[in-house]
Amino acid sequence: MKHQVFKSVLYSMIAMTTLFASCGDEEDTTLAYKNLDDPRIRSMRINNITSDFVVNDLDQIIYNYDSLNVGTDLTNAITRFYGYTSTPTVQVKRGDQWVLFKNGSPINFNQPVEILCTSEDGSNQKKYTIEVRVHNYDVAALTWHKMGTIDNNNKVVSQQSCTFNKKKLWFFADEAGASHLMSSSDLKQWTETSLNIVNANWGSSAILGDSIYVQNTTGEVYAADLNTLTFSPFTSTVKIEKILFTIGDKIWAISQEGEGFALYTKAAGDFQKKSLLPSDFPTENLISFTSTSGYTSLGYIYATQNGNGTVWSIDSKGNARVLQQADGTIPALTNPILFQYENMLGIVGGELADGTHSTLCYSSQNCGASWSHDWHKDLNGENATLSQPGVFVLSQEGEIVFVGGNTTTGVSNIIWKGVLNKLTADDLNYQN
Repeated sequence: MKHQVFKSVLYSMIAMTTLFASCGDEEDTTLAYKNLDDPRIRSMRINNITSDFVVNDLDQIIYNYDSLNVGTDLTNAITRFYGYTSTPTVQVKRGDQWVLFKNGSPINFNQPVEILCTSEDGSNQKKYTIEVRVHNYDVAALTWHKMGTIDNNNKVVSQQSCTFNKKKLWFFADEAGASHLMSSSDLKQWTETSLNIVNANWGSSAILGDSIYVQNTTGEVYAADLNTLTFSPFTSTVKIEKILFTIGDKIWAISQEGEGFALYTKAAGDFQKKSLLPSDFPTENLISFTSTSGYTSLGYIYATQNGNGTVWSIDSKGNARVLQQADGTIPALTNPILFQYENMLGIVGGELADGTHSTLCYSSQNCGASWSHDWHKDLNGENATLSQPGVFVLSQEGEIVFVGGNTTTGVSNIIWKGVLNKLTADDLNYQN
């Protein structure tokens, strides 16, 4: 028995010795792998800047692949450098002196900056020149061009809506109670068609198949075949408060339900109840539009609530949820311009509570989940005071078109084309 105990203790000691030897070997391997003589920079990061920086060891330069927006403040850029398997010591050249740099300290990148990296064991050094590139002009902004007017008679309109149909841009408008359609294939030459509907509210309309449905200012729904455009009353057992949009081959609308509201949809036949809206769903200054996300379409609602703007979404199952609370991020606006541009949702213009026009744009890059002021897309110049125009988005051309609308001096018939500023080959500077 004693011999067995002795053998167990002996084996345990051998095992422990082997374990410590193994750990020692691993530690030696790690130290050897660290390459203490490597002075190279693997990556560089600057706080609040998402652009990736390229480290070119051959030419000994570090630069950002995507230039930063014009106006980016680089005076005190909090910077961090990272080596490969070890951490080199970094010095920054200031005048004729090399000053030791501590990770997380600020650097002024308004001009190119030289750094000197020394390997951890002090045996090797490597210099880099850092160039933080900034656009000469605001490439994220829209430049606006006046394309002309919606017809040759300088007719002014209100209550308008735009859509694409038959390879043409269709602009439905109401002028002092009389409705007409202006159609164009190039936004320059327009053909006018008078419509047999009076006092139409084109902000409450939708197209379903070959038909268009619109409410008049008293709430009655009218329908017409898009080929003939002869409108007649649409008989329904449902009192529609507002037509919203078309999603999933159905028209969506709101109707009052007791003290609240409900969503109704229409495919063939009459409107059918889809779902009850939440009790806090807003209905004041309500404006709707749709946006695509992959193969899915969502409906979006802007409205005012508690003195502020709020944004809701409605999916194809009838689920309505608030995306942007009425917390002041977006102000209360009457007749703002809602649009989708590339991957961005935007709300711009509109009338503020004091009667003035807003020039600010609020945008979301994540399907409406969060919103912020997007100063790149603010209105400026002659179209700085604009609300409720018809909107065309020409995605392939990278353009957005506003037709008509209201201004501080009255209604407008001007066509504005906004073009996203493009990056050009010589559009790089180092902010000096």
